[in-house]
Amino acid sequence: MPNSERQYLKVKENTKTIFLIPITENEVEKVAKSLKDKSSAGIDEIPDSVVKKCITQLKKPLTNIYNASLESGIFPDQPKIANVVPVNKRGDKMDIQNYRPIALLSVFPKLLEKLECNRLRAFTEGNGVLSEAQQGFRTRKTAETALQTFIQSIQEAVEKKIESD
Repeated sequence: MPNSERQYLKVKENTKTIFLIPITENEVEKVAKSLKDKSSAGIDEIPDSVVKKCITQLKKPLTNIYNASLESGIFPDQPKIANVVPVNKRGDKMDIQNYRPIALLSVFPKLLEKLECNRLRAFTEGNGVLSEAQQGFRTRKTAETALQTFIQSIQEAVEKKIESD
């Protein structure tokens, strides 16, 4: 692989450390309001739609709980439990092969996960931690952008080959 391509794939060294700043009530409210209005629920039987409607009253205690969890490094076991239900993919409903499992998680750990994901994404993108070649799990990067980048590199290679002949 030519040196210029290797440089493109190289992950930049980063001497900065990640410090997870405390979660704010406004963040909790914003993330909760971004949830889809699903009526399905996790093991606690509380649908996302209910939490979304009640977030004004819930944001202060949730913020305190989330910050206590991050500060202590402890996440309780109960919210980690998922309610797994079979969902028919297609075809005969009597054939077990036509089903796939769906894990229904409680909305509360989902909110914490989204809040932390936002922090990690901001840190990795803001500090150049990820290679430009990394397409998955990044803002405005998809399988489609990866394919476009790949096709562009093939076109450039073909053009260079034609020019050198």
